[in-house]
Amino acid sequence: MGDQLAATQQSIRPLNSLLSFYGPLRSLARSVDVVSDTAPLGSYKLVVAPALNVLTPAAAANLEAYVRGGGHLVLGQRSGMKDEDNSLSPQRQPGPLADLLGARVEQWYALDTTVPLEGTWGNGQDKIWAEQIGIKLPETQVLMRYGKSNGWLDGQPAAVTRKVGKGSITYIGAALDEATMKAAAQWMMAEAGLQAIMPDLPSDIDVSIRSGEGKRVLILTNYGAEPRTITLPQAMVDVLAGGTVSTVTLDQYGVAVLR
Repeated sequence: MGDQLAATQQSIRPLNSLLSFYGPLRSLARSVDVVSDTAPLGSYKLVVAPALNVLTPAAAANLEAYVRGGGHLVLGQRSGMKDEDNSLSPQRQPGPLADLLGARVEQWYALDTTVPLEGTWGNGQDKIWAEQIGIKLPETQVLMRYGKSNGWLDGQPAAVTRKVGKGSITYIGAALDEATMKAAAQWMMAEAGLQAIMPDLPSDIDVSIRSGEGKRVLILTNYGAEPRTITLPQAMVDVLAGGTVSTVTLDQYGVAVLR
């Protein structure tokens, strides 16, 4: 049991939490920015903080302003556990954002047995880390619950959300398995009103979008070892090669700029 718990604790490292969110979101959105928690966020419809363990007053104020301004914020497990001095916060998770969420983490545990999950994102499993969430406001909605397992988690909220004006704040207290995380990512995109521009691209093709003054440019980059031919969703102007195209072929590390 000691070895299993040690492996579990290794799995809940912040980097692993970040990657578990980043993978499915990138596969849908194709372009993901990684920014500071105090960066200007007003231009983003969706902001995801997978493992914001240390939450400073400046970051909390920035994230709350973002939600109240109509943004959609998603927090992962262990968010807001510590303050700017890396000390445990006197407030339950997510610390200074708990009142905005209308809920807080009551208990948490590194799992030594698998716990089932069920709800909006389907049926799944949590093998790593579980947080029991307590609802404090009636408008806070439960998205996922723990299934029957060890008793104290049975039927308890695992992920919750609250609408704040045109924005929302969501807290995920379970370490979601891959399939459930994919469903959660689809829900996040829909909740924020986001649509994938080119959802069927190979995983080694990256898309960046630049827009301004009523114009938008797509930048495709091939990070794969083999050339790729990409069918575009509509005819576009090839800025680098010239002309209007419906497909582009990218050599290894090749780049296409399309308007």
